[in-house]
Amino acid sequence: MTETLPRDSLHPAKTAFFFDCDGTLAAIVDQPDAARVETEIVEFVRILHEATDGALAVVSGRSIAQLDVMLAPLVLPAAGVHGVERRDGAGTIYRPEFDAAAVLQIAARLDEFATQHEGLVSEVKSASVAIHYRMCPELEGEALSLMTDIASQYPEFRLLRGKMVAELSASHRNKGDALEDFMREAPFAGRLPIFVGDDVTDEDGFVAVRKLNGIGIKIGAGTTSATHRVGTLHDFHDWLRQLSQTWTAAAPAL
Repeated sequence: MTETLPRDSLHPAKTAFFFDCDGTLAAIVDQPDAARVETEIVEFVRILHEATDGALAVVSGRSIAQLDVMLAPLVLPAAGVHGVERRDGAGTIYRPEFDAAAVLQIAARLDEFATQHEGLVSEVKSASVAIHYRMCPELEGEALSLMTDIASQYPEFRLLRGKMVAELSASHRNKGDALEDFMREAPFAGRLPIFVGDDVTDEDGFVAVRKLNGIGIKIGAGTTSATHRVGTLHDFHDWLRQLSQTWTAAAPAL
């Protein structure tokens, strides 16, 4: 693994970008609804999206609808809910069938649990339900015990662990599946894939990009399958800034 991120060796016509959102484009905050992508970062993403002729996708645990709000006015290729839903480069959205009634049943149990413990936040996405305990880390064991119990009752759901969050997904698709789907299609196919993420849920993406002989960039500490590592979110945003400035300067005048 190297901590020197590629930049000068990259070419817009030969590169495909895949970015996680929380912890990668946006800073992680206590309340999920309060997270935002700074205007400057949205602009860097826009520059790279245009420079690569659209070969840039956001691959996130958030839903596509949430990503559109956070990245407005951009409407990008995206994979939401850890790869369960996907919008391709042409704007077509793919969602597998899932048990929506079970999602609501699980959500009701998590809502009841959250109301009994100050600081817990339950969240319902299009095809998953999560419990956040960032504001009360002492409840991690209790929260994980509940989620494990629910998972045993709904074997079709997949239990995911993240940074101070546990999530039950109605599909076994993951971020790596979504990344591989993108790489079979225009404008991504035939390019060098670069995937950037910060959490354990991004490891599926790092494994997939390694299989494709691409570059995985892990933000922060922790065991990882990524080929590269950057220390902090600020360091990654600085790399985005430098790359976008380089490619803007190299763009032909109209």
